[in-house]
Amino acid sequence: MKVEWKKIKDLGTEALRKEGMQPEDAEITLDVLLEAEAMGIHSHGLKNLNNYVQKIRCGTLNPRPELQVVYESKAAKVLDADDGMGMVAAVRGMETAIELAKKYGAGYCCVRNSCHFGAGGIYANLAARQGMFAMAMSNTDPNMAVPGGIGMTIGNNPFAYAYPRRNGETVFLDIALSATAALKINKAKMEGKQIPDTWLLDDKGNPTTEPGWYGKGGALQPVGLHKGYGLSVMVEVLTSVLSGGKICRDVPSWCFELDKKNRASHGFFAIDIEKLSGLEAFYDKTEELERYIKASRTRTADTSILMPGEMEWANYRKNSVFVEIPEDVEMELRKLISESEFEKCCVMEK
Repeated sequence: MKVEWKKIKDLGTEALRKEGMQPEDAEITLDVLLEAEAMGIHSHGLKNLNNYVQKIRCGTLNPRPELQVVYESKAAKVLDADDGMGMVAAVRGMETAIELAKKYGAGYCCVRNSCHFGAGGIYANLAARQGMFAMAMSNTDPNMAVPGGIGMTIGNNPFAYAYPRRNGETVFLDIALSATAALKINKAKMEGKQIPDTWLLDDKGNPTTEPGWYGKGGALQPVGLHKGYGLSVMVEVLTSVLSGGKICRDVPSWCFELDKKNRASHGFFAIDIEKLSGLEAFYDKTEELERYIKASRTRTADTSILMPGEMEWANYRKNSVFVEIPEDVEMELRKLISESEFEKCCVMEK
């Protein structure tokens, strides 16, 4: 099914406004969710809108937060999101990092007491579109084991980077630090399928092919084992520790514990490329790098080498007016929007 971008944005924005959100904040939230949806990142798109509304109704997501600066120096700031919408806090955090970078060459902004911010690549791209190299990251609730450990100890803390290209479409990577997403494990469980033994550990810390262990004493495995674990610790320090926020142990699940404040922390980093190599020189060198990478020999004649983010931008171009959504996203939207209103923005395809 496809939905019309503008109409679904208007409906989603109105749904958040009815819960007390400021119009500008509601619009920012829908812009982020729709961009993720258009890029094919459905797990972090419109599917989550209903959960955010439920958190507002539970009193664990503040619809009208007062974002405050709690610390600042020349090139760094810490913001308190006042338990508000993660997308709004993240956009403000990256805008702050961009502002600092334009002034000092580089800027870093931490945000504490926020909520799930969705797809981090959206915020990194926000800066890359303004000639920046950027990173966005967040801590999460514990869902991943540490090497040699048993159970969920640390989050699969996501991080993203982005840099600009001359054609306007950025190069970007947006990943969590577990070997796979919990969403894929839950899907395998629903379909009665086994999973690779590199994805999940059972309640004794052993690799398992049974997805049912997730949420029942099992834990996600880090990507690259000690590598993913080490990077997850780095993200934790750059977000919760530097901001004075809650470490992963004290961050409840944003979607499985709707009745608890999420209190996630984020980090946003930007470098003004013009103040270093100069933007034109940067384009020349990154294009040289891209040509070299894409000249790699391929296993088959019909294989194309893609830069990080190229697949997502291809999806985005296809979804610029009508956004294609999978069935599970449609189901979540129908919980929130009346049947008659939802049908007005749909294009039914056979």
